Amino acid sequence: MGETFLLATPLWEIAARGTAVYLAIALVFRLMPKRHTGGLAPNDMIALVIVGSVAADAIMGDAKALPDLLLMVLVIILWDYLFNLAEYYFPRFRGIAQDSPTLLIHHGVLLKDNLRREKLTEQALAASLRKQGVSDMTRVQQAVLEVDGQICVVEED
Repeated sequence: MGETFLLATPLWEIAARGTAVYLAIALVFRLMPKRHTGGLAPNDMIALVIVGSVAADAIMGDAKALPDLLLMVLVIILWDYLFNLAEYYFPRFRGIAQDSPTLLIHHGVLLKDNLRREKLTEQALAASLRKQGVSDMTRVQQAVLEVDGQICVVEED
């Protein structure tokens, strides 16, 4: 019972593993199309996934030592916080860590190369436009796939 509250893994290894996993998942989420990541920022989603997994190990008792799990959760939350700070203070980092909005329709013209790059079909775009009350694509000044995966529409006057 006393071993439950002692570190079973060296502190440096916990930090290194947490960092490696966080950065690997960040890279995977950065390469995913925007509409697959949902309404959360990618780094927040990473933190939720990893912390949830680590917490599940703690709850189920699969972990060897409680402090190891708590430190891993702390490392992940720290990386999430540091990424958020870096995105706020360093616009260049934000450009690397987050995707940018993608123009899908410009003055009624469908930008098929951008649709292809985002793996978005014309039917899915038309459905999104209909949900926003737009029935005629030619009356759209701009349709933009935002970083959070939502499509924003500005109609012509």
